[in-house]
Amino acid sequence: MNEIKATDGLIEKRISEMAAVLIAVAFFCMSMFSQRQNLISDSNVAGYNSGWEYSYGEKTGSVDLPAELSAPKDTVIILKKTLPERLSDSAGIVFRTRLQRVRIYIEGEMIYQYPSQKLIGDAVPSTWNFVKLSEEAAGKQIEIRLESPYSEFAGKIEEIRIGNYNELISDTVADQLPAFMLSLSIGILGALVLLLSILYQKYQMYGYQRMLGLVLIFLSLWLCGESRMVFRRTGLEIWHYITFVSLLMYPLFLLSYLYARWREVCGKVTRVLFYVCGAVEILCLISQAAGGPDLVELLPVSHALSGMILAYTVFIYIRVAVQGVGGFARSELACILLIFAAGIAELVRFYLTDSLIGIYIRSALLIYALGLLFRCIDMLYRKLKENRELEQELKRSRAELMTSQIKPHFIYNTLNSIRTLIRIDPDTAYQTVYDFSTYIRSNLDVLSGRDMVPFTDELRHIKAYLNIEKIRFGDRLNVETEIETSTFCVPPLSIQPIVENAVKHGICKKVNGGTVKIRSFEKESGYIVVVEDDGAGFDTAELEENSHIGIQSIRLRVGTIAGGNLEIQSEPGKGTKVEVFFPKKGQAIQEKR
Repeated sequence: MNEIKATDGLIEKRISEMAAVLIAVAFFCMSMFSQRQNLISDSNVAGYNSGWEYSYGEKTGSVDLPAELSAPKDTVIILKKTLPERLSDSAGIVFRTRLQRVRIYIEGEMIYQYPSQKLIGDAVPSTWNFVKLSEEAAGKQIEIRLESPYSEFAGKIEEIRIGNYNELISDTVADQLPAFMLSLSIGILGALVLLLSILYQKYQMYGYQRMLGLVLIFLSLWLCGESRMVFRRTGLEIWHYITFVSLLMYPLFLLSYLYARWREVCGKVTRVLFYVCGAVEILCLISQAAGGPDLVELLPVSHALSGMILAYTVFIYIRVAVQGVGGFARSELACILLIFAAGIAELVRFYLTDSLIGIYIRSALLIYALGLLFRCIDMLYRKLKENRELEQELKRSRAELMTSQIKPHFIYNTLNSIRTLIRIDPDTAYQTVYDFSTYIRSNLDVLSGRDMVPFTDELRHIKAYLNIEKIRFGDRLNVETEIETSTFCVPPLSIQPIVENAVKHGICKKVNGGTVKIRSFEKESGYIVVVEDDGAGFDTAELEENSHIGIQSIRLRVGTIAGGNLEIQSEPGKGTKVEVFFPKKGQAIQEKR
């Protein structure tokens, strides 16, 4: 019971902490999109996009940026323009390249190169190119050479800005920060859900949420990589691979989530899709490692895989909604449909207009992630409330069980038996007093608050009770025991009342009496205790648990405290068999306590 109280206090603390984090994340997201004061009225950053001369192969011409030239892959595109007549010592230019190599010259002298060294896996990640310009470069011709190993990105030139070098950096970071923080918030919410599923796995509340947390984390990594944020501390190629691998891998976790949550609805198909996706993803990674088509060239495969699994997810949600499967909220379906619509819109924009993944999918995922975390916190609150109610129920159960065991007529009968034995058989009277004191002490120990006791203690209590009843009933009561194992724990007063029922409601109702058999043995998954009698029996279809001593309380305590169960089989005129199962998992929990 103390464990339940301690756990409740821990849950309250964790709920408060998570609520504070959630509020902080919400305010942070709001701050990213709220209106700001313009404290710098005179910015030294301007566009530098018109009047560029280009050439590649035999083609030449002029172009305004951004632009897309129809150049094949591995073709060097040359852009030329004369720099302004006046440049400060802190001047610079910035532009972003998408999977392109860059070299920049001033009057034939190279001042910048990307990549400046060999990168992991020969990757050419997208990057921001911040280039400092000296005062001596004023009025001279700048030449930018671009080259991409990918035909889809060859010839794509984004806008160029010129101005104070430090302001170029700060402005670029400020522009990309909202999308990055929105992406990061999705991952933070996913990590909180994952953390909940790990911390409270013993409650078995967070089976499928663990997979959902991983899905959100992988999607967040992909979106953070697509956010065009400036990373100073992390290698470019690391983010490059994280972005593409995260997009490639997240369908596996999405399918794992569907299988964990609705195995009975979509188990077989989901398993097949899981193995198909796994095989495709492994082939893509092998191709990347072996020097074949890399993850960039296989991007359409990743998009097709993601779109297919997302469509399958929508289908399963609709099917579950139609079937009315329990534990399903309609708001979840609305969020999934929103994510699906946003995903399709983003893919269409990417392939038709060459736009990067934008605000639609990020906003839809953030809404879903917030809803998921709220549902998880609500589940914790409900579990906390249930634990408190259960604590009260267990207290009532202990009190009811104790009072039901120590009944006045049993005490009177036992004392009368002892009084008679004192005269005719003092030695037996002495032993009966000892058995009676053991019986009373064991019943009173229920109020001590111990959740579990060794089965040997429970056996001692049972033997004390049966010895007393043997004095009263003599040869009408026979007892047989077959104890193969006793090295396990049980809730106190979980077996003795069953034996008492067998005597009072089974054997005593037969004129000639009968036999009570007590057995215990071990199985791979747990321990079994069987109490069987050949007494009067009853019709289990008409069983009223309250008419038997503590059966309802016993079932509650066995299930709640030990994680076990109780089964009753009976037939009128033939007897009753009660089988109690105590799982080994419950024993391990007690040992930790």
